[in-house]
Amino acid sequence: MTASVPLARRAGGPDLARGLALLGIALANLVGWLHGTPWTVLLKQQDATALDRGVDVLLALLVDNRGFPLFAMLFGYGIGILHRRARAAGQSNGRFALRMLRRNAVLLGIGLAHASLLFSGDILVPYAVIGMFCALLVTRRPIALIAAAVITLPVLGVWGWVDGVIGLGGGTGYADASAPDYLTALRLRASEALWGLLWAPLEQIGLLAPMALGALAARARLLEDVDVNRGLLVLIARWGCGLGVLGAVPLTAVLLADPGHAHLESTLVLGSLGVLHQMSGVVGAAGLAAACALLAAHVRTRNSARAVGAADGTASRMLGGSVRAVEALGAVSLSAYLAQSLLGLLVFSPYTLDLGGTLGSAGGAVIVTAGWLVMLPFASTLRRRNLRGPMEHVLRALAGSTTSRPRGGAR
Repeated sequence: MTASVPLARRAGGPDLARGLALLGIALANLVGWLHGTPWTVLLKQQDATALDRGVDVLLALLVDNRGFPLFAMLFGYGIGILHRRARAAGQSNGRFALRMLRRNAVLLGIGLAHASLLFSGDILVPYAVIGMFCALLVTRRPIALIAAAVITLPVLGVWGWVDGVIGLGGGTGYADASAPDYLTALRLRASEALWGLLWAPLEQIGLLAPMALGALAARARLLEDVDVNRGLLVLIARWGCGLGVLGAVPLTAVLLADPGHAHLESTLVLGSLGVLHQMSGVVGAAGLAAACALLAAHVRTRNSARAVGAADGTASRMLGGSVRAVEALGAVSLSAYLAQSLLGLLVFSPYTLDLGGTLGSAGGAVIVTAGWLVMLPFASTLRRRNLRGPMEHVLRALAGSTTSRPRGGAR
């Protein structure tokens, strides 16, 4: 969500990955909207139809614990880019840290409003808090980022443990998801948001691992200089995506074969499978980011070839148009993320259409995917007109640019 990089200079790969991550986060966030039936592993509904369970399996393999580490990785990558631009502009590390503090404070305010008004599963608050640690570390030598990733990665394992054993706790959904009216939900969400803010430096420190990895990748321009890094990107994409899916299989098998844990009620076993699911999600996120960089570069190469008269088939043009649309959405990810929460509030809450109490995963997935698709043409229009999203404008207006002008006053 670092939209301060000028639109004309944005790399396609990170934006493509952000656009896809938005869909992943919307699908993963269904667990925060659906309510009324007991949870099983990964906060899925225990009493699900065959169709709903089929969607649950796909989400468990490809989305759960994969979307948010990807977004965190890209968030860190954006911090790395901002620091690189700050250094090129002659900005001191101290000045950069102050500017990032202001930017993250604004993002924190937006996150608190989002968590209170729209959705209790907000990620902006922890991103703003942990992102400040990443911004400080990025001004140091690479070893600082490496150490931070290694030290904080086990915290993500704790989250995975919870995902594995959550079904043993008898939960039936987020408290605010079943609130009878908006004011009750607002009170519940606001309280959770404040507690979440207080505990974020401890509870959410695991986010620093993917953020630090992203910042390290930005130092090498890994997702930007695709031709230079192609061999490494292919390796990361192939093994990362493969291991990401493979690591999700064991816990997904529990979800598919025994959602009620009738034959597998060992907290140790379920928790361990949850840890594997979570940790492999970080690897899968890296693989998807690399794959997006390769795909975006391929599409831009095809566009350049077409510009000089090379033939291009219908399928290739459709692929190129789709990739560019998702890139455009990724460039306005803050606005899109908030819009997705607004959609969820309007259709799933008991005091609106109340679909969260009647639909399962399949119906919910159709709705949020449709919302994601609807945003693509709007984002593409903004990109064609060289405009940022509304919330990106708010962030820039309140936080200012994160980098100063180059020496000599050049623009």
